Amino acid sequence: MKRLTLVLVVAGLSSASAQVLPGSTGVGAPPPTTTNSNNNFNMVPGSAADRQTDTQTALGNMPMGDPGSENVTFNGKIWNVTNNRLMRSRFETYLTTPEANGPEDQAYRDLMAMIMELLAPTHKQAPDPVTKAQARGPEVMKAFALLPEAGAAKIDGGLCNAVANAIWDVWTAQKRVNERKLANSAMAERRKQLEWNAEMGLNSAPLSKSGATSSKSAGQQNGQQSQEAATSAAVGRTSGYIKGIADIEARTKLNETAMGLSEISSKIQFQALIIQLFMQRRFEHAVIACRFYPNLFRDGESILQLDKGSDVQKLLSSSFGVPPTVSMIDGLSLEAIRSVDESLVSFENLVARRDVDSASNRLLEAYAIGEYLPRVRRLPMTEKTKVLDFVRKKNKLLSFLEMKDYASAETTVMELRSASDDFEYAKPLAAIQTAKTMSNLHVNNANAAMGSKDVKTVEAEMKAAAEIWPTNPRVTQLSETMMQSSDVKSKTLMEFDRLMSQRNYRQIFENKAPFIAAVDGDLARQKQLEKVLNDMGRLELIVGGAKELAASSPPAAWEKVEKESKLYPDDPVLSKLRADLGVKASEFVTAIENARQQEEKQQVGSSLAWYLRAKRMHPMSEMAREGIKRLVEVIKNGDNPPPVTTAAPETTSALNN
Repeated sequence: MKRLTLVLVVAGLSSASAQVLPGSTGVGAPPPTTTNSNNNFNMVPGSAADRQTDTQTALGNMPMGDPGSENVTFNGKIWNVTNNRLMRSRFETYLTTPEANGPEDQAYRDLMAMIMELLAPTHKQAPDPVTKAQARGPEVMKAFALLPEAGAAKIDGGLCNAVANAIWDVWTAQKRVNERKLANSAMAERRKQLEWNAEMGLNSAPLSKSGATSSKSAGQQNGQQSQEAATSAAVGRTSGYIKGIADIEARTKLNETAMGLSEISSKIQFQALIIQLFMQRRFEHAVIACRFYPNLFRDGESILQLDKGSDVQKLLSSSFGVPPTVSMIDGLSLEAIRSVDESLVSFENLVARRDVDSASNRLLEAYAIGEYLPRVRRLPMTEKTKVLDFVRKKNKLLSFLEMKDYASAETTVMELRSASDDFEYAKPLAAIQTAKTMSNLHVNNANAAMGSKDVKTVEAEMKAAAEIWPTNPRVTQLSETMMQSSDVKSKTLMEFDRLMSQRNYRQIFENKAPFIAAVDGDLARQKQLEKVLNDMGRLELIVGGAKELAASSPPAAWEKVEKESKLYPDDPVLSKLRADLGVKASEFVTAIENARQQEEKQQVGSSLAWYLRAKRMHPMSEMAREGIKRLVEVIKNGDNPPPVTTAAPETTSALNN
């Protein structure tokens, strides 16, 4: 039973909402059922090998529960029923939801109780007005009439309408079966008439024997011909009767086949609804459907028609060792309702004893099994809040342990221990202390290796300590100590390499003293530093000269900086000075830029005009003079560019390497 309970919990969690059929709009009397069952689907449990086979069913892969560990195997994964995110979140939602004690909820509960009472075999019917006799037995029509009213309640989710629709479908199928029976009876009467007509037709025109005399008169020959014609007509009528009999026989067989399939189909559909309600943990609805079943199908056949080897069939058969029946579902549903009531009584007693841990477990079990039962939905909010804080702290403890935050986990364990007298603190506390001890042991090994300057061992031990306890304060402290006691030269070299990779030569030049001392003995770094210092010293001279020249001739200063910017494109000081001078000599800069653009487009006249304008602004401009010279050569060559000459190699710099 416990294994089946685990399966029901997971099946209920996997269904986001109840599946509801459309509601019915009317009721009708059930026709009498006198058909015989042609059930060929009743199967006994398969072999042990069959029960181990994971097959696909209409419900998907059925989860298989392990009662010993409260684990359920589902879709190739192992789930703990009480320790998973989905179950914890739904349970906390339930704890924060007010109890369902409103007038609408009470009316719904009264309706459900009334329906179950009307369908009970021990139900006492109203006394007969004449004989005053009081009969016992279910009142199906009264119970059926209450289903649409119960299905209108919000908490019902329309499941009572689904049951009503299924019942109506059964009655409709049975009505069609009765209509086919009446048709078969009428065709049987017609067949008798056709058989009698055929027999009379054959007997009323016997065939006459032919004469052997060759001297017959003409009158005798005419009589023989008349007799033969009558015989042919009788045979024709008889063949029509025989054809009609054959047609009636075929249609009768067709109706009998349709009646058998209709009965089996309606029975399977209703049984599928029962199993669906049971797996959704709608135990009250499952009981109601089970009690409607024998009143709908009166052939006494109650074995569930499940495919051999299906997960549902294996689950029920392997648990009880007998073929699953409708009565079994009825009994299991009632047992689940009783189990939930018992768990809630235990919960109330444990809360009174301050055993909050056990009380929360009992309430979780009751909720997981009977989430929709009235006793669970009507539990007072004052009782649920007594375990709400404890459950939240317990969920936080699980999160801390998962994230390996053992300091916070230890604090939470102490809080839970003070909140509940029966909280089993020894197991989580032992796990926390073990993890902290192992992490500190690796830290001690790292300290010893650091004393012997074994860098690889230090790194390995620090990594192992951080993996066991990422928030270990001793790991953080040791890391800070290692940074503080590290070699200044190594730190400076690392900084030098970082600045070189970032091409931040300006910062190297400004902090050159520690770098000069650090690269002593390192020939490769010495060459890099020497080149950076030489280039940056030359650049400082250029920047200083440009600043002095800007006071008297901003175009001359900009031209000087513009040439050097090609060698030092990443220097921030030079880039800022170039931008400032570009603003002061904006007209000259615009003329030079326009001349370059026109020259690239081979617009010789426009480009020459812009260069001449720039030369008027700054007569000593080398850029303007060189541009005019190039364009004059172009004009001399007939607007053809001058021949390309091998240019002298540009000055190399560490700044553009």
